[in-house]
Amino acid sequence: MTEQEEQAYSLGSKMAWLVMLTTCLHELGITDAATQGAAYLVERAQTIATLRRLCGEYSDNDWPDTLHLSDIIEKHLVRHMGE
Repeated sequence: MTEQEEQAYSLGSKMAWLVMLTTCLHELGITDAATQGAAYLVERAQTIATLRRLCGEYSDNDWPDTLHLSDIIEKHLVRHMGE
């Protein structure tokens, strides 16, 4: 399996778990302030997945999942769009 295929598999696996978590929270009717952190984490993970896909198509994926979102967009996506 190539590195790119491994990254795609890992990303797909993470997305599947995120869908399950989102469904669980929804079905449990959890909407209080304590769960806003969980909702943020799900949203961030979904955003990271989208950025991984876009960077894979248009630039590079040489960044950690913990990098600030604006840094990912600016340094690993926008810079490459002008090229």
